[in-house]
Amino acid sequence: MIIAVQTAFTRSVLPLLALLSASLPLAAQAELSRYGGDTTRPAPLRAKPALTQVTSEHLPGVIELKFAHDSGVRLADGLFVRGGALLHDVNAALASRGATPRRMFAQSEAWLDAWRQSGEQRSGIALHDLNLFCFVDVAAGQPVGALCDELNALPLVSLAWPAPRGGDPLLSVGGGGDAGATPDFTGSQSYREAAPLGVDADYGNSFSGGRGEGITVADCETGWTDDHEDVAASLAGQHVGFTPAPYPWDHGTAVMGELFGGDNGFGVRGICHAADGLMSTHSPVGGPQNIPGAVANGAAAVGPGDALVIEIQCYGSPPGPFPCEYDPAMFATLQTATANGIHVFAAAGNGSHDLDAPAYGGAFDLSVQDSGAVLVGASDGGALSKASFSNYGSRLTSQGWGFSVTTTGYGSLQSGAATQEYSDDFSGTSSATPIVTGAGVILASMHRAAFGADIDPLALRALLASTGTPQQGLQIIGSRPDVRAAVRALGIPEIELSGSWVPGGTLSVTSRGQAGDGYLLFWAPAVLATPLPLPPWGYLSLDPVALVQLPSGAVLGPGGTAVDSYHIPSNSSLSGLVTYFQGAQAFATQSGTGSLSNLSAWTFP
Repeated sequence: MIIAVQTAFTRSVLPLLALLSASLPLAAQAELSRYGGDTTRPAPLRAKPALTQVTSEHLPGVIELKFAHDSGVRLADGLFVRGGALLHDVNAALASRGATPRRMFAQSEAWLDAWRQSGEQRSGIALHDLNLFCFVDVAAGQPVGALCDELNALPLVSLAWPAPRGGDPLLSVGGGGDAGATPDFTGSQSYREAAPLGVDADYGNSFSGGRGEGITVADCETGWTDDHEDVAASLAGQHVGFTPAPYPWDHGTAVMGELFGGDNGFGVRGICHAADGLMSTHSPVGGPQNIPGAVANGAAAVGPGDALVIEIQCYGSPPGPFPCEYDPAMFATLQTATANGIHVFAAAGNGSHDLDAPAYGGAFDLSVQDSGAVLVGASDGGALSKASFSNYGSRLTSQGWGFSVTTTGYGSLQSGAATQEYSDDFSGTSSATPIVTGAGVILASMHRAAFGADIDPLALRALLASTGTPQQGLQIIGSRPDVRAAVRALGIPEIELSGSWVPGGTLSVTSRGQAGDGYLLFWAPAVLATPLPLPPWGYLSLDPVALVQLPSGAVLGPGGTAVDSYHIPSNSSLSGLVTYFQGAQAFATQSGTGSLSNLSAWTFP
């Protein structure tokens, strides 16, 4: 096996084992989108209705309540207080209906305050105080709408509304298949392939940091078979927040397969399979649904640069299902998460509704409000047009496959024990959302590896949208992520191989990077079994002791490209996998610039 490595440099070049220095210039990064909004107080979440509408699609007997900004209202021993004094009008209204308030979020008041403050400092906008939100459980037989109207008449109440009900954004999935030893199903994962069919996951996985290393993804939904053979390494036992629904469960398992399926030679391969996974249920055993609470539980377990996946669609007064950020408490929670640097990906829902319609009151108009989340639409399988069931509208910026997704769970492809089931017909915005999430996590991890800094959630959302494969049709579901195009937009160094790949032939290497960067080429005999971490630039996948420099030392031209050709020795023992590696990185005793980059593989005939 022969392996080549390239490194680009901007200062003095020393041997490869010299000190690795600073990251790529900030100019190489995508320009960060700026958060809009008032810097002194958050925008109102929704106007109080003249008359509250309650439908059978709402969560029965549950009200969500928010008090006015800066009011300082808190819940203590089951009663609302302000500055130590009881709020008699609110407490009396609840008591007259036999209603009982409870906290929405499990985190302490101090933690929620600190989370809001850190988000405000980072984003520059005023955020909603999550301590002002709560649930109210209404006694059986009492009118939910009438109590909402009574509470909305009180000046200290910002808004009272019936709680939406959440469910899986899934179409039906079949059963069947054959039991037995699990084969390799990766050939059926067309959504991983190069654009326009897929998101080019294999290409992204070839980069240092391009497998999701160092990123934690919290999945917020209903349940998981977390010891499934293909996801257990990333997921087993990693529950946060509420007690989950009884095991086993298919929906979360299918989502996890798209993200975390192991690179293990059997089953499926997750798009960001080296990331870490967490599970946060919104339907706890023995308790009512709490979607905002589940999101907060997931957010509390991750940090800046990590990700949340919202695999829930909601139902309520406007045409449902709809994205759960329509709920004011959910919107405030998601906005606080993204303001704190957490990437949020959420299913747009399967109602075939136009989210720009007047019924939604501007909740999905970015000129009115922006949670910072990526709302994901579903395409008609591998086609680029909207799936018939997918919600649509200007708020959607990215889309993924909504039909025929091969992943873990359900058993339509392979049945048997729950831990060995696979499907090839996972569907809905349920299947689309982890495809977009996986592409986003690849790019977030790669950005951290290349530049030593996290990409802003709004910048990542814009990058996915602007570099993706354009959709077809007039109903907006967004573009399909194209990892290769996004890599080039970020300016991360990359290589392409060509030539006559036989002993005695020629290897041609096209290098792309930042114009003006110098570069070196190295050969090495082996790939490291465990890549060498080189923070903050990522992972070196070659044996650094065995690297041998080739005659080179050129500079990337104005277009940021260079082509080198090398003679392959006439050695009949050269057979099997030959891997080329480019790293753009300064190897200098003083500061330099650059980043590790991608691995490409080819074989002799």
